[in-house]
Amino acid sequence: MTRLLLLGGAAAAVLVAVGCADVGTAPDVPASIELPPFPFPSVVVGDTLRNEAGVATPVRAVVRNAAGDVIDGARATYLYADFLRDSAFTVDTATGIIVARRVVASGRIAARIGTSLQVLRPLIATVRPDSVTAAAAAEPLIVSLLPDTGRARAEGNTSGELPVLVRNSSSPTAGGVNGWLVRFRLVRPANPANDTSQAVFLVDDQLRASTVDTTSPDGRAGRRVRVRAARFPTPQGNARVTDTVIVEATVRYRGRLVTGTPILLSVPIIRPASQ
Repeated sequence: MTRLLLLGGAAAAVLVAVGCADVGTAPDVPASIELPPFPFPSVVVGDTLRNEAGVATPVRAVVRNAAGDVIDGARATYLYADFLRDSAFTVDTATGIIVARRVVASGRIAARIGTSLQVLRPLIATVRPDSVTAAAAAEPLIVSLLPDTGRARAEGNTSGELPVLVRNSSSPTAGGVNGWLVRFRLVRPANPANDTSQAVFLVDDQLRASTVDTTSPDGRAGRRVRVRAARFPTPQGNARVTDTVIVEATVRYRGRLVTGTPILLSVPIIRPASQ
């Protein structure tokens, strides 16, 4: 259920991670500027941008010369590109420290150097997460598509989403927290590295191995359970076999677990009786 921020029209044309220009070739002359991915996809209103461990983290641009070498000491200028539209973020122009002022689904942070090089990257301003609950009980998965190869059989041997809701229960509307990272881990059968060669592993909606999701605007995030049908549940002759996969979901704010997590999600896996 990985979500992508889709911006239309002219905004999409400028929303890039690298800016370039026709400039000189001297080693200390900037030719391109990059804005690496932010340490977290969102910032809580009233707080600064933090990494997943909860450490306040400024943004940092990478400036290169025409040969592609990083120019050490090159000083970019940072700003909130949509300041004329709203006041969702303030950005320290010199340090790159970002503070969220009001909720916005997508704002653009800019880094500039000189008069011709600029790069933008989107960022979400959201409310503070203070509770996590399971969104719905998972439907049992009946594994019966063998051999377990190809897209159709993979889909047939994959559970529905195991979703959680990340919310701000103290707000008047008890709304969802948009753009928040949720980590999932297979507890039973254990697969801490989410190794796809194992009998059970976690996937996203496109069946790609994944253990991290970002909440949608309503605060929902989830992962699905992919089962190697020939290996799980363990066959017992021709008898029907039922087993349970347990997945742990974890949400943190400022490095601390949010109330309700870790939360355990389970899905029954059924191997029907064979003739």
